[in-house]
Amino acid sequence: MSQNSKSADKSSPAKPKLILGVITAALIVLWLLSSLGGGGGMSESFYVVKRGDFLVSVNAGGTLEAVNQEVIRNEVDGNSRVIYIIPEGTVVKEGELLVELDSAEAEEQLNQQKLSYEKAVQEVEAAKANLQIEQSQVQSQIDAAILSTNFAYIDYKKFVEGDKLQQLRNAEISIQTTEESLKIAQDRLFWSQRLFKEGFETKTKLEQDQLSVTNSLLSLEQSRTELTMLQNYDLPKLEEQYVSDLIEASNQLSRVILQSTNSLNKAISDLITQSNSLILNKERLDKETEQLDKSKIYAPIGGMVVYAKSRSRFSSESMIEEGATVRKRQDLITLPDTSQMKVDIKVHESQVNKVKKGQTAFVVLDSMPDERFKGIVSKVAPLPDSASFFSDPNLKEYRTEILVTDPLPDLKPGVSARAEIVITNIANTLKVPIQSVTTVNSQQVVYKSSIGDPERTPVQVGLFNTKFIQILKGVGEDDRILLAPPLKMEEVDLAGEIFDDGEKMSDSDLKPDTKALEKLKPKAGERGGRPQMQGGPAGQRGQGKQGGQGGGSFNREAMMKRFDTNGDGKVSDEERAAAIKQFQKSQGGGGAPGGK
Repeated sequence: MSQNSKSADKSSPAKPKLILGVITAALIVLWLLSSLGGGGGMSESFYVVKRGDFLVSVNAGGTLEAVNQEVIRNEVDGNSRVIYIIPEGTVVKEGELLVELDSAEAEEQLNQQKLSYEKAVQEVEAAKANLQIEQSQVQSQIDAAILSTNFAYIDYKKFVEGDKLQQLRNAEISIQTTEESLKIAQDRLFWSQRLFKEGFETKTKLEQDQLSVTNSLLSLEQSRTELTMLQNYDLPKLEEQYVSDLIEASNQLSRVILQSTNSLNKAISDLITQSNSLILNKERLDKETEQLDKSKIYAPIGGMVVYAKSRSRFSSESMIEEGATVRKRQDLITLPDTSQMKVDIKVHESQVNKVKKGQTAFVVLDSMPDERFKGIVSKVAPLPDSASFFSDPNLKEYRTEILVTDPLPDLKPGVSARAEIVITNIANTLKVPIQSVTTVNSQQVVYKSSIGDPERTPVQVGLFNTKFIQILKGVGEDDRILLAPPLKMEEVDLAGEIFDDGEKMSDSDLKPDTKALEKLKPKAGERGGRPQMQGGPAGQRGQGKQGGQGGGSFNREAMMKRFDTNGDGKVSDEERAAAIKQFQKSQGGGGAPGGK
């Protein structure tokens, strides 16, 4: 067995569910081809098992797109109306006008913002002048307060070092002078008394000398009292007054500095506020100018104009045309770079696990069906395409990109194409038509042609494509098998049921393991760890599966009702062709590319 066969053998247990939909769809096609009339010719057709090369591939339809393209978007805020757009398909040069949007509102807003900006400029100039005036006033007030403080200090120093000492000295001099006068008066009185006793002096003169002594005594007492008053009251009072004046002048200086600083800070703050307002108004002016400029969109590069289209069929965006309303950041035009092209396809979930980045692929364009171009898988989306989900919740497809490596003729993007991704090429292996394999009691089987009833033979399958499936074990070369299994047999299990019909279950098997529930923590939408009765999480498909995996055995009446659209009890050629086309569409484009 080859290396590819061994790899397929290792992965074979995971294949039944993966290929079940394909097998069922093939059975439906065979049933349609037999016209649902019970013609026995189909059930008697057989195939001789042969060895040969087996190409495993995935086919899907898609669209040719440019790998690199310049996307032109609307950058104007809000919604805008298109008043001009260059016709689609036009080849433009760099700098050529592509789109013009209605700019009346933008022009009005720009004019209003210009007025606001000019007003902000004037307010900044006024704030600057006010700051200069405030600075001059503050300096004058501080200088005056400093001068008053200096004067108060000089007055205090003058008093302590001059006036105080001078007054004390004057009081002392007055006492000394009075004492000398008293002494003289006393001497004169002494001699006057002696002379009066001897009869040489008059009484009047004696009385005058006595009065002079009395006056001198009183003057001396007064001078001494004045000195005491100066020392104990007048001079200390004056000194405290000068100190108080100096302290008050210093405090006034501090108050002037604080008040001046506060006034100056207000002026500075006002200037900063007005400057920030000017900056904001300048930014708004620039933005409004930019918005007006963006109402006209020019080509950044040369290329062919392609109108942008929404990827979602449910998009509410308007078509790109004159008069249409477009939102901000909405794609308007693409300028594709046709030097490198890719094909965007959607791969069904049953096939996506086979597709890997770097695999070889071949592309055929619908406009050139006889030519084949080589490519490589460049990207496989990690999640299903949301557009496919909205169109059919049961359909999950993965967006895949194929980079075309062969040179292409001069083509426009958007051309329909088909791609076949080569998964592997198995050499010298057994293969049978895919419709000859069915499921019975959860096991893949074929029916060998023999005398009498066909012989049901279990087989182990490997990889498959849209036509053949690899057989790893169960039949040999030159065995004859039926092309289609007998559809009337009840044991055919298209859904791959878990339990066989009539299988018995013991009580221990049916008893639930409640301890496992106790280990679960309550989740959102649950109470006490017990799930609420509901149909399952949003987006979950439940037990039935898509296509042929939907459960139950093959129902002939249901199949007739599904495809007999006119209700005449028969399937006409037109109804049969429509059903086959629907099957091919669900398989992603079917058939191998042309040119093979």
